[in-house]
Amino acid sequence: MRKKSTAFYLIPLILLLTIVPLIVHVCKIHTNLSQFDWYTTIDDVNDFFLYYKSVAITWIAAVMCALLAWRYAAKKKEFKLCYEMIPVLVYAVLTLLSSLFSEYRYFSFHGAQEMFETVWVLLGYCVIAFYAYQFVNTIEDVDCIMMWLTVGLGVMLIVGIMQAVGHDLFETPLGHLWVMGLDKDRQLGLVFEKGRVFLTVYNPNYVASYFALMIPVEIAMLVKSRKWIYRIIYAVFLVASLVCLLASGNRSGIVAFAVTAVLTIVLLYKRILKAWKIVVPSIAVAAVIAVAFISRNDFILEKFIRLFSAPDLAQDAVSEIVTGDEDVAVTYLGNVFRVSYEVYDDGYVLHMVDDDGQELSNTLDEQNYLYSITDERFLGVTVQVVNLNEQVALAVNVDSRDWYFQKGEDGTYYYYNVFGKWDKINNAPRVAADFLEKKFEERGTIWSKTIPMLKNCILFGTGADTYTVTYPQDDYVDKVYDGTTTAIDVKPHCFYLQVATQSGIPALIAILVFYIWYFITSFKLYRTAAYENGLEIIGAGLLLATFTYMVISFLNDSTVSVAPIYWIMMGMGIAVNEIVKKQRAQEEALAAKNAGSTSGVDNKSAGRPDVNAQSASNDAAIGREDVKSGRQSAKAASSNVKKGKKGQKR
Repeated sequence: MRKKSTAFYLIPLILLLTIVPLIVHVCKIHTNLSQFDWYTTIDDVNDFFLYYKSVAITWIAAVMCALLAWRYAAKKKEFKLCYEMIPVLVYAVLTLLSSLFSEYRYFSFHGAQEMFETVWVLLGYCVIAFYAYQFVNTIEDVDCIMMWLTVGLGVMLIVGIMQAVGHDLFETPLGHLWVMGLDKDRQLGLVFEKGRVFLTVYNPNYVASYFALMIPVEIAMLVKSRKWIYRIIYAVFLVASLVCLLASGNRSGIVAFAVTAVLTIVLLYKRILKAWKIVVPSIAVAAVIAVAFISRNDFILEKFIRLFSAPDLAQDAVSEIVTGDEDVAVTYLGNVFRVSYEVYDDGYVLHMVDDDGQELSNTLDEQNYLYSITDERFLGVTVQVVNLNEQVALAVNVDSRDWYFQKGEDGTYYYYNVFGKWDKINNAPRVAADFLEKKFEERGTIWSKTIPMLKNCILFGTGADTYTVTYPQDDYVDKVYDGTTTAIDVKPHCFYLQVATQSGIPALIAILVFYIWYFITSFKLYRTAAYENGLEIIGAGLLLATFTYMVISFLNDSTVSVAPIYWIMMGMGIAVNEIVKKQRAQEEALAAKNAGSTSGVDNKSAGRPDVNAQSASNDAAIGREDVKSGRQSAKAASSNVKKGKKGQKR
């Protein structure tokens, strides 16, 4: 039984499961991004969902470190260590080194806009996993954690269901107080459409990550519960969770649960067959809910289709623009033309040539200083000399789009972007563009540009939370044609690419080793389980929850809104596995002892002689003793006679 004196050790875990996910409050932050030419000049923005969560995680992890140190000093013999945590330590060290050696250390230690997964937060995740492993030691500990997890989930479901029915809690006076505090004048502008569920995790994408962890654990608790009242509660929670997941409009969650369903069948097929009376109706209810939502929300089906397919788009007319040292080279419909100019006291000289240096034929509108290229390869292209910010610049119109260029003080050419800054155009390298471009709802395009970044992450990454400033935000040609000139990509939409680019490829390998090690150990353990023990049910639930999370992480990033729950479940999962193994070993030892005791009794019975024969043997022995006693008496009498004779002689 868990001692009351050690119960307080679970408080940090309870806070991470209940309070931290619900933290939503306005905070003005300084992005420090205006130093980059691809970002606006405005540095101050408001954050509602992430910054304070990041701060809370950091402080709770610090408290955990103090409690771990106290535990080690006070009860060193009870301090647990295991080999499975070694990859976590490797990941932590590599993440710290990547951040320390980073060119952008500021963002690693202070956080980046819309993420705030600083190096302190990432190290905190590692501490959280080890802490959960260290202090979850009994079934009482597990039950306590699960109870508070259920409480946190219940509050989250209230928020989600209200959003799903179109009555967002954040639009009520209570919600305004929650987010804005006592500032009644400020308004909370929500960017998601009415009826879309985003909970308190900031983005509907993270709703899928949240329920990837919650739904398998809810099912485990439903199966484990013996009282009908608890079963009803968890059944209601499951239905509400499914509604929220579907109302988020997230397709990755559906894909992840489909994959997990296969693992569940492989792992629990015997139990599923035995419980078919419960399983079949449950699947039917889930199917009815899913069909009802999809039939009323066409955007879910459309977005699901777009997840794996891309619309047939025409090839961009301008595939590349190079702002070079001597000119601007534009690749238009597969052909290259170059533009440059020289400014003199009495005017300017404009040069327009093809890639071979041949002058391009053109006509001049002298009134507007507009040159129209008449070469059939570049029909429709115009070049105009303009006054931009009191300086001579070129306005090149290609494919009905205007591009402005200027020769800088260093004598090389620059592009005038939407933020009013002069910058070099970066034609970012891509991989598997034909396969990835526009797939997975634009994730494929981001992946195709992110993968080439890995060549610089062979040992260390660019540092925690530096993806925003290392991703090619200055790929202006692609942005213009995508209509995303003001958008900033702050994440790769893939947890594995996120780790590899920021912490390094070896750090990613460490994370994969950590999970695969846990997965194989758990699969072997629960494949043969009878599931008559509540811990075995919880252990299997944790395995399925973390597996679903890892599957969905191919399409989602790590986030301070959900990641702490995953790391708690990983630490708990390892701890529960150890408890289950010990219980099985004790049961096997007891069974062997009982078998040995029974065998010993049988052996004694088999070797026992016949009672009558034993009695006869005893009588014979007694007779022999009597004869022996008679002989000894005769000898004593004879000895006395001899002594008497000797006495007479004297």
